[in-house]
Amino acid sequence: MKRILIMYITPHSGHHQAAQAVEEGIKRVYPTTEILNIDAFNYTNPILEKVINRSYIGIIKRRPEVWEYLYDNPVIFHKVKKWRQLIHRFNSPKLRYLLDNFKPDAVICTQAFPCGMIADCKPADIPLIGVLTDYMPHSYWLNERVDFYVVSSEKSEQRLKQGGIEEERIKTLGIPVHH
Repeated sequence: MKRILIMYITPHSGHHQAAQAVEEGIKRVYPTTEILNIDAFNYTNPILEKVINRSYIGIIKRRPEVWEYLYDNPVIFHKVKKWRQLIHRFNSPKLRYLLDNFKPDAVICTQAFPCGMIADCKPADIPLIGVLTDYMPHSYWLNERVDFYVVSSEKSEQRLKQGGIEEERIKTLGIPVHH
């Protein structure tokens, strides 16, 4: 029996809906597959998850332009690199425990942050698949340890290629939706 780990962040979000759609699709094609679909922030650090989700939702609702500026800005991306690495290092023991105990045959992430955390600590023999749920990829998705990317469009594919991702690692299949 195959085992698949699916990770997202932010419950009640498009990332979560896509994770559920991916799970549903896998189950339809491979009904005996064991799937663990979890909120990465809640699993690794429930307190930080609450703070981040409140901040994220608050900014998105009240000032979406601030979030857009912060999230896909190369200057900000580089300035927060050390913070991301620190959070990844702090969360990696729990993630390694999860990987060691669940023993997935593949990991699928529908959001860049858990994809980056898994990329930092996964064994080389476990494929990591990033399923982009946004129409365009941003800098946080680019990672040499992600084995495959699923994107929504040829424009998204081109953007990943411009970021240095090889064509053979990109599949243009659309955004996952429920059956």
